[in-house]
Amino acid sequence: MIKKNGGQAVVELVLILPVFMMIIFVILEMGNIAYHTLLAQHISYELARVGSMVGVRKPSGTTDSTKVGSKMKEALIKAVGPTKASKMQISSVLQKTSKDPQVNGHVNEDLVVTLVYRVDLTYPLTSFIFADPPKKYGVKRIKAVARMPVERPLIN
Repeated sequence: MIKKNGGQAVVELVLILPVFMMIIFVILEMGNIAYHTLLAQHISYELARVGSMVGVRKPSGTTDSTKVGSKMKEALIKAVGPTKASKMQISSVLQKTSKDPQVNGHVNEDLVVTLVYRVDLTYPLTSFIFADPPKKYGVKRIKAVARMPVERPLIN
């Protein structure tokens, strides 16, 4: 006698397929977030590098924070374009570090750049796991911080 078990395979597929697809989507989304994290770290480092080189004109001069900010924004727009740059928030802070032995009374500074990079999650159901609140928008914000010493010119 032949039994008909055609429905068993369909039931097993219906039970296992959503779990399998969810695992695949989580792995793909983790790769997407890792890529954007590396990108945010690199962008913040490059912006700190640009900002640290353009802020001072004289060896004993003060750092012009408005010039630093404007040059970093220009570099960001050149690097990623205006549409991606609008998804990023940059802030910079000058922190005093130590006294400069070459210039009397002058204190060295570090430029600390903080970049908040918005990532739109792309795969279904992963926003419940990875998204920042409110989760219904499916957005993850990645924060990258880079620190760079402010460069002082040796010659006026």
